Parts: sequence; structure tokens; C-alpha cells
Amino acid sequence: GLAAGWFDWLDPDELLGDLLFPVVSMGVGLLLFEGGLGLHRSELGSWRGVLVRLLSVGVLITFVVATVAAVTVGGLPLGPAAVFGAIMTVTGPTVIIPLLRQTRLRPRVARVLRWEGIWIDAIGATFAIVVLEVVVLEGEGPLRTAAEVLTTTVVGSGIGLVTALALAWALGHRVVPDHLQNPVIIAAVLAAFAVANHWREEAGLFAATVMGIAMANQRRAPVRHVVEFQEAIGVLLIGGIFIVLGARVELDSIESNALPALGVLAVLALVARPLAVLASTVRSTLSRPERIYLAGVAPRGIVAASVSALFGLKLEEAGVAGGDDLAALTFVVVALTVVVYGLGAKPLARRLRLTVPEPTGVALIGARPWVVALGECLQRVDVQVLVITTDEEEIRAAQQADLLVYNGRLAHKDLAETVEALGIGVALAVSEREELNAYASERFVHLLGRAHVYGLPRSAEERAESHGGAGG
Repeated sequence: GLAAGWFDWLDPDELLGDLLFPVVSMGVGLLLFEGGLGLHRSELGSWRGVLVRLLSVGVLITFVVATVAAVTVGGLPLGPAAVFGAIMTVTGPTVIIPLLRQTRLRPRVARVLRWEGIWIDAIGATFAIVVLEVVVLEGEGPLRTAAEVLTTTVVGSGIGLVTALALAWALGHRVVPDHLQNPVIIAAVLAAFAVANHWREEAGLFAATVMGIAMANQRRAPVRHVVEFQEAIGVLLIGGIFIVLGARVELDSIESNALPALGVLAVLALVARPLAVLASTVRSTLSRPERIYLAGVAPRGIVAASVSALFGLKLEEAGVAGGDDLAALTFVVVALTVVVYGLGAKPLARRLRLTVPEPTGVALIGARPWVVALGECLQRVDVQVLVITTDEEEIRAAQQADLLVYNGRLAHKDLAETVEALGIGVALAVSEREELNAYASERFVHLLGRAHVYGLPRSAEERAESHGGAGG
């Protein structure tokens, strides 16, 4: 994105005109909806108090420290510095979730970071809007600030919840044909986002987030296929939005803000984040290594970059000095945090022994005699084996060979928990029952990824059609 702007390959303002920031905002809304789909109530454990404190006390600490850093190190006037401090409270799922996928953290730490990253986008962006209004209006008191936050939260959350309930009813009653479900869901998210923003600016962020969480935790309609589709859309959105916003940043602004941004980043990483985590994890059940890791990971993402670009323009329009430097400083800090935390998160997790080993176990779908013999051979070389079958004779044969057997519902969360606990990394669909092969393969594709699920074609004709993946 930076290269496209510097070499005049792309001018986002000329390309999109007045649609630039609405398009970016809707893209961010879809990303928040995708993140919300991954938040299940069952994942909330004894650390829910930590999450609440991170989203309240932690946000305030980060805001104060980042504002001071922007004034003293970044050289911004107090007003834009306060807006910058509010924007820096946002970490964001667009960088947290990919980082978690490559780091393979223990579930408890990963869940805290993921829930914080998704919720902080809406909370931090709303907080930044309130701070912006205070700076521009110069003068309204704390009662108005509280009213702004409360109104935005209620309007956005209410619209998101109502839309999710209506969508779940429509999907559950088969009102929407299967081949239209994904586009209808995207349209519903964008509609809720637009309606919420029409009533309260940036309430759409809350609407999208609440809608995703509500869809993930309802039982009327399955959403697994929606999650997979939204992940693919999310990858495209993240890349596209960063390129568009990067192309808007002038080279001169980057050069003039590079050194201040390094200083601000040092304050954020070494002072703001550790203080916020320390205050939020006091008397919690998190271990010391887990708290250290939380204190060492806080990358900023696409929401911070997009919001700062919009707010910089609003400050300029209001005649507030320093608005032109706000976006540039924020973008440099965002880029630096992605580099620093992206490179350092995995080594830090290993140093603190918070990573889980790469899964090397094998799930055997079916338990014919030769499959049981294969399982015994794998166990002799210390490979964890899990047999998936519901046939009574196969269950007895596998148990006699001291193999673990799962004969419960494949759609139940118990299977996912068992696969995670045993470190299963590969699934082989080798049952005589084709319906079991097909359904179990589909389930394991969701759990492990298509590249780690294999089938055994029954004929040359099937083999020619399969291309070597699951169900082929």
C-alpha cells in the first residue's frame, strides 16, 4: 500500500471519492462480524473478570499513557494526542487472530487475547469518537461523554441483536435457500451496520460485533459454513483495506513521524501495555508466564489505521492543529507494532513455555482389522491414535488393542475438545461405511483443515475424481 501510493500506482481518493471511508468502514464491520462468530459462551472461564478489566481499566490506562507519549514524544498538540491515545486502545482481531494461528498458544491465553481483540475494536473506536467530539466541541462535560458512550452502545448492540435473531429464525426455518445463505448473511450484516451508523455514528461497530457473537451462540441455525466463508472474505478485506489506506499516507509524513513513532511505540510496549495487564490481572487465576505474555502482545490493526485516517480529516476540517500528523503517526505505529509483535510473539511464547506442541496424532475413521493393526503400529512409535466409529464390533476390537475410541456425536463440541487434547493433526477416512467417511471427513476438515484430512477411494473411477483430499 505504501509503495502503491509513493509511486503513484494507486490514488484511493480519486478511485473511490466520497465512498472511500464508507467502504473501509463496512469492511471493518464485516471483519468484526467474522471475529464475533468465533466467540462462544462455553469458552468463557474463570478469566472473564480479567477480560472485563482489560476492556475498562486497561483501556483507561492505555489511553492516559498513550496520550502523554503522543504529546511528549510524538510532538502532537494535546487535542490530537488525546484522539491518538483513544485510538491506541484498540488492538484488533485483524492482527491478533492470524498471530494466534501461527503461535499455537495454550487455549486460556489465546482466548483472552482473542476476546479482548474483538471487543476492544468496538469499545476503543467508540471511545475514540467520544474523545474526538470532546476535542472538536471543546467544552462539553463528562455527562455528555457518558451519554454518548451509553447511547452508541445501546443502539448498536440492540440493532445487532435484533438482526441476528431475525437472521437465525430465517435460516432455521429454511426461508433462505442454502446457496443464498452466505450472500444474505453478508447483506444482513451490512444492513445492520448501516442502520446503526445512521442513528449513531460508529454504532455499526457494536452492531456487527454483537451480531456475530449472537449468531455464534444461538442454536436455531448452523453457522459453521458461514464461519469458513467469512474467514475467506476476511483475508481479502484485510489485504485490500491496508493497501488502500497505506496508499493514502504521504512519504514526507512517514519520514517526519518515523522517529517519534519509534519512541511512542517503546512507551506503548514497555509502559502502557504492562501497566494495563498488571491492573487487569491482579488476583486472577492466570499464571505469571501467562500475565507476562499478555503484557508482551498488543499489536494494532486495521481499525486503528482506518479510524485515524478518518479522524485526521475531521480534525483538519475543524481547524484543529496537528490533525494532519495524526494519521501518519498512527499508521507508522500500527506498522511497527505488526512487525515487532509479529516477529516476537512466537519466540516469547516458546520462552515462557506457553505453546502447545504441533499436533502429530492420527484420527482413524473406521476400525477394520487392518486399521486396528495400523493404529497399534502407530502407538508403538509414540503416535497418539483416536479411532472414530459407532459400530459395536469395531469398538470392541479397537478397545482390545488399547486404542482410544470416540463413538459420540461428530457434531458435538466433545469431538473438538478430544482432538485438541490428544494433539490430533491428521485424519484418515478408511471406514467401510461411506456415509461415516463423508460426514467425519467434513467434520475434520473444519477442525484440522483440508490439507490434513485424507480419504481412501474405493475404485479407480473414484480415485480419478478425488485429487487426494478429504472426500477425495
